[in-house]
Amino acid sequence: MARRFAPRAGGFTLLEILIAIAILALVVTSLYGAYSGTLDTTQMVESIRDVDQVARLALMQMVDDFKSVYYQKEQGEDTESPFSFGGVMEAEGEGGAIVAFATTSRLDFDMTFPSQRINRVSYMVEKQPDNEKLYRLVRKELPFADLSGERQEILVEIADGVESLSLTYFNEDGQQFSQWDSNAEGLLPRLVHIRLQMAGEKSRLFATSVAIRAQEEQSAER
Repeated sequence: MARRFAPRAGGFTLLEILIAIAILALVVTSLYGAYSGTLDTTQMVESIRDVDQVARLALMQMVDDFKSVYYQKEQGEDTESPFSFGGVMEAEGEGGAIVAFATTSRLDFDMTFPSQRINRVSYMVEKQPDNEKLYRLVRKELPFADLSGERQEILVEIADGVESLSLTYFNEDGQQFSQWDSNAEGLLPRLVHIRLQMAGEKSRLFATSVAIRAQEEQSAER
């Protein structure tokens, strides 16, 4: 008498289920790794883009201020003259000014003031409250000419996440100086080189140079 085998009931064995789960886990792990890598790359690119934007805006403002320098040598001028141009290579101490000068450039958009209003502008670096290793770049603007009423300083943070800021000054002969004093030199620097080191995913260096018009070209009647 022939032996009969009953057909196997539908479904999966435990071994087949375990194999399927293992394959699914491998696929999910691979997808997660690819997604995580893409996400990290995207965050890094966004961080670099944000740092680039902050650095470019800061340098643009500094260049605009330097291009609009106002200088007028007066008889008996001393170190307190609002027209003096004074700068060092790096800020000396907490909140020390790295450079200060008179300029017709300004940050506000109030067009009721004369377009040639002269401001005393200073750039300073200060420690960030949330990170003692980094600085913030601050621009101080003080109106002192062609403006009636009380003068009020305007303090604006130009950039944060700054590792260092250094300026180098050049005269008309191309000689390099680590500091400049118009009261001693009797004129403005011909060129200022700016180096801005920014923190981020990786430390990034931004540099530019700006030409300043010579003293005789910049003098004007007040």
